[in-house]
Amino acid sequence: MQQRKIRMLTVVGGLLAGMMLLGASAAQADITGPMLANTCAGCHGTNGISGGPAMPTIAGMPAKYLKSIMADFASGKRPSTIMGRLAKGYSEAEIALIADEFAKQKWQNAKSAPQSKMATAVDAKLAKEGEKATKSAKCDKCHEDNGVFQDDDTPRVAGQWLDYLRFKVQDLKNPELKVPQADKMKAGIDKLSAEQLEAVAHFYASQK
Repeated sequence: MQQRKIRMLTVVGGLLAGMMLLGASAAQADITGPMLANTCAGCHGTNGISGGPAMPTIAGMPAKYLKSIMADFASGKRPSTIMGRLAKGYSEAEIALIADEFAKQKWQNAKSAPQSKMATAVDAKLAKEGEKATKSAKCDKCHEDNGVFQDDDTPRVAGQWLDYLRFKVQDLKNPELKVPQADKMKAGIDKLSAEQLEAVAHFYASQK
């Protein structure tokens, strides 16, 4: 009798475990790109269109570029405050779904956002100086068409939030942060002063 009970409990336990595994598999199968991308909306805005000046818009950026950036955050290769911890919570497949979803979205210029009034205003004079600086540092070799161009290795910077661009160029200039960047980009950044980099941020933010 006792052995029968043990066998029954073993069978029931096995069935329950199997059901749990099937349920987990079904839940995993139901995960979609839009669902995962929606978890990013708190910072990057709905569909990747940022609603805050310190956070970049990622809508419409190349999927391969986004995957690479998230992988760098997850591995710790790219320094961060929050993104590294968040990226570690996703599998490679989930990161791919997120990147593909944002890549499908349409880019929106930061100046078109309702929150643009709370952002630092672009200085037209600085923007002109920034244009000269981009040519001096040969930024247009990769960031073609005044920063509109993008590919698997190059993000769009034209029309991005000014405050974000300012923070980003400062990070690139800071040797302690060791932000991953191509040799030619590092050479260009090193060539420019802090004042010139500020002007570069104003220039790219002024573009459509």
